This record gives sequence, structure tokens and C-alpha cells, in this order.
Amino acid sequence: MAKSNDPRDIKNIKLKNRILIGLAMFCPFSVVKKLVYCLLGAKIGRNVYFGPQSIIISNNYRKIKIGDNVFFSLGVAITAEELVIGDNTHVGYQALMTGKKIYIGKNCNINNRAFIEAYYAPVIIEDNVTIAGSAMISSHDGSFMNVLGKEMIAKQITLKKQCFIGNNAVILPGITINEKAIVGAGAVVTKDVEERTIVVGVPAKAIRKI
Repeated sequence: MAKSNDPRDIKNIKLKNRILIGLAMFCPFSVVKKLVYCLLGAKIGRNVYFGPQSIIISNNYRKIKIGDNVFFSLGVAITAEELVIGDNTHVGYQALMTGKKIYIGKNCNINNRAFIEAYYAPVIIEDNVTIAGSAMISSHDGSFMNVLGKEMIAKQITLKKQCFIGNNAVILPGITINEKAIVGAGAVVTKDVEERTIVVGVPAKAIRKI
């Protein structure tokens, strides 16, 4: 069987790197975590804070790029082949990100327990975006596991500048949330959202312009 390049499979990571990753996971000191990731090849800016039990796992840390003044709260978990996070972005308590390509711009706020899944298509988040607690963003629908044998849908998700995703909202594959749009709490977004538009409900529907 061909060797997978999936960083979610710890067997694919060299023993030396596993030891360093374990050190970063359990060490409570942010400066040590940053040093470990830099030794592994990541590019990390100034004043970056890694909270206790936070972890970044990758097969190629040279594709991990984190800007200045980025904050990772307690228990943040990231497995990624390619990750870019812009300056002044905050990642909240127990947020989970996993994927081949995740791009997060500057001044973003990814709140507690938000989930970003980008393993089969990228997730692109532009500057000044807020994702509220427990929101779920997945660029595939997972139906490849369906007993009916449906083909999986995997399409890029894009969150444009200054949009807001409410608590527990779900963003489905292929969706674009345009600039300054608002997705209400608990909404399930199945279609693109126009700029400066508020959408709510299941499935999400526009209720007004702002």
C-alpha cells in the first residue's frame, strides 16, 4: 500500500519530529512551542502566543506561515499540509482546523470550538472575518461514506472580507460568503450569500440588506 501523506496519520511523521511535536503539545510555555515549530521549518512572526495544549501538526512545516501578534488559545488543534494565518488573528479555545490548504487573513477572530475542515478542497478566509463559537465550515460533504454510494462533493469555501459567521452556523462546500454579509446563529448555508446581506434559518435565506 502506498504511503499516505496525510498529517492526521501520526505514523507518517518521522520519529524525531514526533518527539518535537509531543514536546510542543505538552510544554506549557509558548516560547518553547514557537521554538519547536521554527526548528521544524515553520515561519512564525513576532509576539505569537501558543496556549497550553495547543498543537500544530504537519508533514511539511515549511508550508506553515503565521504572522505577527497571532494568539492561539488553550487546546487549539491544527493538522495541515499548508497553513497561512495573517497578522493580529485570534484563534479561540479548542478550535479545530484540519486540511490540505487553510488560508486565514489578517485581523480575523476564530472563536471557541469553531471547526474548519479543508482536506478535499481549500478554505479561504479573507481579512477581518469573525467566526463565532462552534461554527462548522467544511469543504466536503462526506457522502463518499454514504451507503448509497453517492459521489463526494468537494469545493472551495471562501469567506470574504468583514463577513460574520454566527454561533453554530454550518457552511457547506462550494459556498462564498461575500463582503460584510452576516450568517445568523444556527443557519445552514447552502447557497452563496450576497454582500451586506443577513441570512438566517435552515436552509439559510436572506432577510434583509445592511
